[in-house]
Amino acid sequence: MAFQKNEAGQWTPVLPQHALGTAFGAGVWNVAPGGGRFAPAMRPALSLEQTLTELKNAGCTHVEFHDTEAEPEDAEKIMKSVRNAGVEVSMCTANLFKRGPEFANGNMGSPIADTRTEAVRRTKDYIRTGIEVFDASIYVYWNSSNGFGGPLQVNYRDLFQMTADSLSEVVTWMLDTYGPERALPIAIEPKPNEPVSWGAPADCGEVLAIISLMPENLRPFVGTNLETCHSLMAGKRYAAELGLAAAAGKCFYVHLNGGTGLKFDEDLAFGDNDFGVAVETVWTLEEIGYSTVLGIDVQPLNTDTPQQQSASVVRSIRNFRRAHEICRTRIHAEELNALRAKADRAAQSDWFARICSGIDA
Repeated sequence: MAFQKNEAGQWTPVLPQHALGTAFGAGVWNVAPGGGRFAPAMRPALSLEQTLTELKNAGCTHVEFHDTEAEPEDAEKIMKSVRNAGVEVSMCTANLFKRGPEFANGNMGSPIADTRTEAVRRTKDYIRTGIEVFDASIYVYWNSSNGFGGPLQVNYRDLFQMTADSLSEVVTWMLDTYGPERALPIAIEPKPNEPVSWGAPADCGEVLAIISLMPENLRPFVGTNLETCHSLMAGKRYAAELGLAAAAGKCFYVHLNGGTGLKFDEDLAFGDNDFGVAVETVWTLEEIGYSTVLGIDVQPLNTDTPQQQSASVVRSIRNFRRAHEICRTRIHAEELNALRAKADRAAQSDWFARICSGIDA
């Protein structure tokens, strides 16, 4: 059952329940040979079976797929490898950015009608695969190429409305085909830029705005997948974005990683660059009651060796657990709430530095 009605008669997602920090998922793309515009491939490419073994050994209980790594026609065969590795599929998503040249100018909100149609079609195809083959728990729509590159390249009002309309078409089809009980929760993942100069939606607020533009009966089936580095790129406080999503009842899934600010999507290991962000994130996840799989979306470092294929995933999980231990043993809600009530920012800053450093002096 993917959705059920609550006491108020509203449809709510039924996601796999896991105590925080006991279930981690990572994309198969998180184990990669490297290479890109400015670097050569650094490690040998691994087979799917080797990749799944790497992720399992890194501490993952779940795996994530794009349709480019797990084509619908190969899904049954791929699931045999997934089961043999002893993991499950948590998230699936259609590639609406590198799949074909038609997505160079957007996808769900593209000004080109045929592009929107193709984006909707591919999304439906992979939702079908996620439900019928993968038994996935969440479907993610990453905005990717949705947006614009310069002044007046799109009608700004239409961009957001058409994105909402395309998602509405997907949700309507899904409910008609599978019913709410089998429907996959759809989590929108915002990003402010890259590959486009201005992405839509860019942040949690824009995701919630797009959901509000959908028909009221479809809104319960759509939420957020907020990613740490994407929030940092937008100049946002990731934990605050999580709080906003939770306040709206829309924190369906998360992608944890790291970055160094208003740059590009660095996909660093969670907690590597700013461990304070990790502590703040973990405490906030506890505070909002997050209780499903924790998605990890990271890339190996260019200097990683063939023996470090999954090192970024390993460190992300290790840093999460370190931060979780700090939250469990060093942060006391009564003390924190008392500091909040005093509005003494100097004392709050000193308290947080003490908590993260482990030094009381």
